[in-house]
Amino acid sequence: MSEAEYTVADLRLLWDGTARGASVDFLFAQDHDARVSAVRKAVDFVCNELEMNKHVKQGLGEDAITIEICSLLKAAGFQAAHDKDIGGHCDISIEGKNLFLWLAEAKKHSSYDWLEKGFQQLSTRYSTGVKGQDHGDVLVYCFVKDAKELLKKWKEKLTTANPEVVAKESADGNPLQFCSTHKHAASGLDFNIRHKAIALYWDPKDK
Repeated sequence: MSEAEYTVADLRLLWDGTARGASVDFLFAQDHDARVSAVRKAVDFVCNELEMNKHVKQGLGEDAITIEICSLLKAAGFQAAHDKDIGGHCDISIEGKNLFLWLAEAKKHSSYDWLEKGFQQLSTRYSTGVKGQDHGDVLVYCFVKDAKELLKKWKEKLTTANPEVVAKESADGNPLQFCSTHKHAASGLDFNIRHKAIALYWDPKDK
């Protein structure tokens, strides 16, 4: 079979489970939910690249890591941007057809107040909350031990500080992420956020 004979189904089968497959899924998505799913898959692959190479990421600042994520997403075929002016200077944005817009605010964990600031920036400053623009991520760069415990505490802090927020476990069972929903103040629609920990702690004991 020549390359010209490949169907979309063939490409999806060949690249399923890869960042390129997520890009194909996004390209051919027929609705906003499918686009969100594809973006999340791509972000997972990109963040795992950081985790696998965390030994060379030590000491990097928040912006440096975020720019690297954007670069990898662009290389995978997404219309990703860093610091684009969307209600302010949002850390990561991905745009698509039919007015699709996904946003992420990235924070290098230093305190839970700092994560709360990221949640509020995403929820009340950058997002529109309208249809097709009602999903985003809070990405937590964890250079400390035990990302799972950090995220558990963040979930507790988030819902205590924001009683209107409903938090639930990730649908895919990933213990290093959870999802939250609350009514967007501007649109009145549900605004959906995935809170994702990126495990970057590195302290080898073999020397």
